Amino acid sequence: MRKILIIEDDRVDREIYKHCLKHSNAPEFDFAESGWAAGGIELSKSWGPDCILLDFNLPDMDGLEVLPRLRGEDGRLPCAVVMLTACGGEELAVNAMKAGAMDYLPKGQVSAEVLPHKVVHAIERFQMLQRIDEQRSALERSAQQYQTLLEAIPQMVWMANANGRVEYANSQWFEYTGFKFDRPGQFPWHELLLPEDRESTANAWAEARRAGSVFEIEHRLKRASDESFRWHLVRAVPVRAAGAVTNWFGTCTEIEGRKQAEAAHLQEEKLQSIGLLAAGIAHDFNNLLVVILGGASYAMGTLPASHKAQSMLHEVVRAGERAAELTRKMLAYAGKANQYIEPTDLNKLVSDTCDQLRTSVPEGIEFKVSPGQDLPSVTTDSRQMRQVIVDLVMNALEAIREGSAGTISVRTAAVELDEGSMSDVGAGRYVELEVQDTGCGMNEETQKKIFDPFFSTKFTGRGLGLAAVHGFVRSSGGGVEVDSAPGKGTRFRVLLPVMS
Repeated sequence: MRKILIIEDDRVDREIYKHCLKHSNAPEFDFAESGWAAGGIELSKSWGPDCILLDFNLPDMDGLEVLPRLRGEDGRLPCAVVMLTACGGEELAVNAMKAGAMDYLPKGQVSAEVLPHKVVHAIERFQMLQRIDEQRSALERSAQQYQTLLEAIPQMVWMANANGRVEYANSQWFEYTGFKFDRPGQFPWHELLLPEDRESTANAWAEARRAGSVFEIEHRLKRASDESFRWHLVRAVPVRAAGAVTNWFGTCTEIEGRKQAEAAHLQEEKLQSIGLLAAGIAHDFNNLLVVILGGASYAMGTLPASHKAQSMLHEVVRAGERAAELTRKMLAYAGKANQYIEPTDLNKLVSDTCDQLRTSVPEGIEFKVSPGQDLPSVTTDSRQMRQVIVDLVMNALEAIREGSAGTISVRTAAVELDEGSMSDVGAGRYVELEVQDTGCGMNEETQKKIFDPFFSTKFTGRGLGLAAVHGFVRSSGGGVEVDSAPGKGTRFRVLLPVMS
């Protein structure tokens, strides 16, 4: 049963409409009627018709005025409307359709064949448009929810078309990179990648698009806040329709912490392996030195002081003593050196050692020592700790070019590290020794190697000092950190656990 509301001031016309509809082959109809526009508007709200037959000329207002008043709060008409009029031309028909009417019919054309067809067609068309509107609204809601989801994901998200041209990125991308693109195709991947990663990324992306397979690569992406390059895992999956790739959905996840942990683990394994080798060599070498030094000393004691071999034997002893010092450093690096552990006042040790080193500091280089206040004691081998201070200061001196002005600062302080600290050592209380210079600085590649035995930026065979420093501090339960950049100097930070 279809409900028809007739808004028509002429009673005869109302009866004609009902007669035409009742005696047609169309489905059955139920009727309500009003001779006034205002009454018809109220009926449309309370009765809920499927179609309104609306006369243009009504006593209280014309049909074009009625149409906007029929609309609900959502701005939509409640049902199909067919406008009828005794007089009116094409202009009126156009205006009625623009105002929302489904159809227009001159009263002279009303018949049992025409009117039912107009009414049924208007109802079906209105229902179809209503479904389309509902689907459009649902799509808009879905798109809005999808957009909200993409913005809520704590990752950088991007989408590309079938050809690989990026057409969308969420706000996390813009916040991290500081880049925006005004139109598709303006996505600055190439500019933000570390130069060494650009070719491999481009090749992998081209191959994934060619094969229609998952794209996945690890590369370094520039962060806008500090312009540092940090490791990210980039992954994109192809979206298909009818077997063909229509677009790509991608994510970009920072994995810098994982990469650092992997590097630290590899470095630890390497240090342990080299440490075992160094300890074995040092012990065997030390046994040989005992024989060499013992033999040379015995020969020097048995020969007359004027004997010509005395000077040669003296050089043998000196070389042996230097070799013995080298073995001590190798054992310190391996954490196998004999240590004389005792409570140590680091401030006093630093002050005494730096006083002795001042004579080695050239003019033009400022040497500053800043002892920390209320520094707690540490448990360490003061003799080897003194050597740590000497090695770090001498390293700083070498970093400042000969004849150049500069500054070397030695500082101590008590620090408390929590679980969130970026330091390599665990949480707890530490005493910090910092040696900082304004020298040439080091690039990232050099910093990765400075604690390797015999690595040097000068010539082969040097560089065991820092390796020994690192080994001794690690064996003491502490850690050594370095912060440096070319042209910006270097800062070494030694952390020793506070005596419990």
